[in-house]
Amino acid sequence: MSDYADLVVKWQPRINIVGASTAEDVWGRHLQDSAQLWPYLQDVAAEGKIVDFGSGAGFPGIVLAILGAGNVTMMESNTKKTVFLMEAARVCGVLGQTEIARERIEAAAPRQADVITARAFAPLPKLLELGQRHLKDGGHYVLLKGRAFEEELADARNAGWSFDVTTHASLVDPDGVVMILKGVGR
Repeated sequence: MSDYADLVVKWQPRINIVGASTAEDVWGRHLQDSAQLWPYLQDVAAEGKIVDFGSGAGFPGIVLAILGAGNVTMMESNTKKTVFLMEAARVCGVLGQTEIARERIEAAAPRQADVITARAFAPLPKLLELGQRHLKDGGHYVLLKGRAFEEELADARNAGWSFDVTTHASLVDPDGVVMILKGVGR
């Protein structure tokens, strides 16, 4: 994991892969934040397909692959970021466990994901709209959300989405949560 942290710091000045205000705390703000999803993915980690939306610098996709997820697709439309993701997967020894998809989520072929993950990607109603065609029947979402998570849940329900939700306090962000959505439909 330290090779990955070093790579993020090395590439940050060139392609701005994490927010400038959080670049100095890669371990706490990004790696640990992403790693906290791992306990919620144990049922699909080895055999299931995880699709990470808006992977950016690989949070949480690369982290999950390092921790042992066997089939992680990272969807990122930015070419510079996908080049970084390929290098990160190579350096971290997870090329065989990952697919880096340089394409827009809304234009990509359906992925049949067991789980969709996302971190700092889009408001929940937009995320559910994009995920609808990529999540297989019986699949679910494991998301990192910030302080506006209750508002996002209300917005999604007001947009016609139904789901069962469980939230767990973030171990990194005192205002954030790990949000698990199951039975998502419209």
